[in-house]
Amino acid sequence: MHVIPQTPLDWVLLVVAGATGVIIAVALQDFFVDSRSNPRIRALQDLGVAFAVVHFGGILLLGSVSPRWAAAAIIMYVLATLLFLSAIDSARRVHLPRTMVDDVMPKALITSGPFALVRHPFYLSYALAWMAAPVATHGPVITLFGLTAVAIYIVAARREERQLEAHFGATFRAYRSKAGLVLPSLPTLIRSFR
Repeated sequence: MHVIPQTPLDWVLLVVAGATGVIIAVALQDFFVDSRSNPRIRALQDLGVAFAVVHFGGILLLGSVSPRWAAAAIIMYVLATLLFLSAIDSARRVHLPRTMVDDVMPKALITSGPFALVRHPFYLSYALAWMAAPVATHGPVITLFGLTAVAIYIVAARREERQLEAHFGATFRAYRSKAGLVLPSLPTLIRSFR
């Protein structure tokens, strides 16, 4: 265990991880509908902050196990950031709620940009970011935290699916048949490359 990154690639990993975290944190405050009055949402946000401390602390204290794993994690962070920003761009005209918010539904279904391939690109970007540190460090605690975060996003996506279907009905069902939950379906991928 070391206190500062030991290699230039570990420094790059830490900077890219930090940049991804800052971009997502700022967007959470500025882009999504604010639901801090909801105690469940406030608790999830506090849990997210605790996970982030473990996440960045793990990178700082553990470092990467090898340059190859550091590079893989850097790629995951970059992909997470690009996907997140692309999803924000596609959704910029629709007010979206944060995770597991019951009271605010979007006024329209977003089906362009990354939403054309996956119904929950935000959750996919978050999952990529949370799993990048475990890929780099192979740390068991940071892996447990990453997997827990991914499980929370899967629960949130399933819950939101029920809400969206109840709200948009047949329109959502048609959209669901074309776009994957968090991974693109094979037919959708094939159609996108034609």
